Amino acid sequence: MGQKEAKIPPLHTRFGLRLLQVLLIVFCLLLIKRCVTIYHDNKETNDQIKIEFFDKGYVSGMKKAKGLPAEPETQFKNYALKKAYRDGYRQGWDMGREEIKQH
Repeated sequence: MGQKEAKIPPLHTRFGLRLLQVLLIVFCLLLIKRCVTIYHDNKETNDQIKIEFFDKGYVSGMKKAKGLPAEPETQFKNYALKKAYRDGYRQGWDMGREEIKQH
């Protein structure tokens, strides 16, 4: 009489909780896989190649800032090269805009 019986949640609630657990595990695994891939790509790519892609991005950013026709943007599988290209593009864009303002 004094003890309450434990109520079992409805079936749809239990199913929803299990589905949520599975989805969270899948998303965590995908995130870990992406982090490991990025780390591996960064470690395997040497600095000379990163500098080349930085320079390509820089030239492309300068052209775009000056209004010249830009080259088609390349798709990267390697995140380290993509980051180097993007950093170069931003710096080239900024320098191109500064040159335009000075003239």
